[in-house]
Formats: sequence, C-alpha cells, structure tokens
Amino acid sequence: MFPLATRTAIVTGGASGIGLAIVQRFLAAGAHVLIADRRASAAETARAVGAEFLQTDVACEDQVAAMFDAARARFGRVDILVNNAGIQPLGVGFDGLTNDLLRRTFDVNVNGVAFGVKHASRALADSGRVINIASFTGLLATPGAAAYAASKFGMSALGLCLAAEEKDSGIRVCNIYPGEVDTPILEHRPQPLTAEQRQKILQPEDVAAAVLFVATLPPRVNIPELIIKPTSQFYL
Repeated sequence: MFPLATRTAIVTGGASGIGLAIVQRFLAAGAHVLIADRRASAAETARAVGAEFLQTDVACEDQVAAMFDAARARFGRVDILVNNAGIQPLGVGFDGLTNDLLRRTFDVNVNGVAFGVKHASRALADSGRVINIASFTGLLATPGAAAYAASKFGMSALGLCLAAEEKDSGIRVCNIYPGEVDTPILEHRPQPLTAEQRQKILQPEDVAAAVLFVATLPPRVNIPELIIKPTSQFYL
C-alpha cells in the first residue's frame, strides 16, 4: 500500500537528520520527492535514496521560488511542502547574542519558512499540505536558546497565519513540535548527552512517522499543531 502514490513533496534540509528520515518515509509511501538543501554534496544523498535534488538556500526567496518551479517541471505538481531546514545555535545566552547570529538564525528559521509558505500558497495543488518542523523550544523558555527559541516561535506563528489565511481553501497546515531528537546537531549541545540519555530521546524516524501521518490525513481532516515526545520526557 502506497498512501502517497502520485503525490509530490518538497522537503527542505532533506539530506540529513530529520529531513532525510522524512524523505525516506515519503519515498517508501510512494511519493515523488524533491530534496531542497543548501549543500551541493546533498545531490549524492538524493541519488542514493531515489529523490530529486535542487541546491537551495531557503533564506533566498528566489531560490525558494525556483524549488517549486523545479518540482512542478519534474513532476507536474506539488502536493506537500515540509519546512524542515533550520539552524540551531544552542548554548548562547543573551550576552552572546550578535547581529550576525540573530540575522542568520532568523534568515533560515523564519524568513525561509515565510518564503516557503508564501510560494506554497500559490503552488500547492488542491488539498495540499504544509508541514513545519518547529521545536519544543518554540513553546517553552529554554536557557541558552534565545535566538533559536525566538525563531521557532516565529516559525510557528507563520504556520498559524497561513492556516488562517487558507482556512477556506484546500491547503492544510500543521506545526510539529518535536522534543529533543538524536541528530548530528547534538554534537554542538552545551552539555553532551550520556549514552543513557540518548536512548531516551526521539529518533529522526519518530518525527518522520508523525510527518507521514499528517501528510496522509484526508483533506477534510486537519491537525494544526502536533507535539511529539518520548514517554520518558515530561517537559511538555
């Protein structure tokens, strides 16, 4: 059974971590997938899994517009946009904030999503879906995460605004808020996780499963916000 057969999805930041797990889930479900990633080396990953690839910096609106054009040219339509690309500057207190850090964080995590939802509202087929990979830090105050948390708050607001604007159309929007996920970015965590702690956090496949669930809902059903966490964590 292929619940996404004939559907086309764009996954930003889809060449590693959560994004790659989503891509693989979508492909297994029968979807055509375009990976939009800023790293040229991601082309090799796309070929290995059977996805299309376009080098894309989501902070640049013209490149975001181009990824929709590329997906339509290759597949004829776009049904799903997963706004997954993001940067995660953790361990930076207010005294460490700089213009460059704030600008780059918001360029990717907020502006990139804003451009994505702007062009998705024009490009998605009827009954299309926009799925934003937000974060639990966008719901809670977290020490050393001012830039990241603020950007994820903004990302969530963009999703809710798009949902309000598209409430009478066929486009459905969902913000997904994962707890901590075991991805390479954890290597930059201020306090490294122990092996035991790593076993108790989410895996990229857990988030991908939630994304697939939302992507395969009937058009008449919408879940605007979804929190996912392992049962061993109680911060949400």
